[in-house]
Amino acid sequence: MRAALFDVGGTLLEIHGSPWRPLVLEAIRREFGARPWAEALYDADIRRPAPDDPYRQETNRWLSEWLKANGEELGEADVERLRGAFAAPIDYGPYLCEGATAALHWCKARGLTVVLITNMLSTGDAEAWRNWRRTEAADVIDHVVTSYSVGWAKPHPAMFERALALAGAPASEAFMVGDDLDVDIAGAGALGIRTVWKRSTDIGLADVKPWPDAVITSLTELPAVVEPWIRA
Repeated sequence: MRAALFDVGGTLLEIHGSPWRPLVLEAIRREFGARPWAEALYDADIRRPAPDDPYRQETNRWLSEWLKANGEELGEADVERLRGAFAAPIDYGPYLCEGATAALHWCKARGLTVVLITNMLSTGDAEAWRNWRRTEAADVIDHVVTSYSVGWAKPHPAMFERALALAGAPASEAFMVGDDLDVDIAGAGALGIRTVWKRSTDIGLADVKPWPDAVITSLTELPAVVEPWIRA
């Protein structure tokens, strides 16, 4: 086993509500001044994926189309500035799940390359890295892969293939830890990556499809699950 892949939201971070709304709205105000559409845009679901390519991510185009539909037209450079405002610096530290930092440190201590793989509408790889550098896990994370930078969202194979390429590991020597069966477990499993499902207590095991290689309820349980795979 050479690589440990981790989902972020719901797996490493537990976030309730919208604690970063004021940060983003302030970033928009700094870049563009007071705009009547700012709050509506923050609350909107701008995603308009093509029916024949549902996991393709084109955030800047979606932003531009939403703005035009709401009476505002911005050039490409300004749309990118707006996208950057949505990726305003965020402190992940207070939202780390129980055992998250310890699990990441354990993986690194066992010689694994640690890659975070996350669907992010507006935050790219470098910006996500910037946020993780504020946490106690910064020194054990090797790479961050975001759907914004890749251009496809999980469960599209491009996300997992990018993570494996950065880790320099084949699918057979990696495992994926995630909380979403359809996005994390199915996506990784389709490529032959071993899967660890961080189970939500409100999901019955009888309803689980596809079945993961291991099930945990807390990241504190991860070492006991993964150690036999490393030794094999």
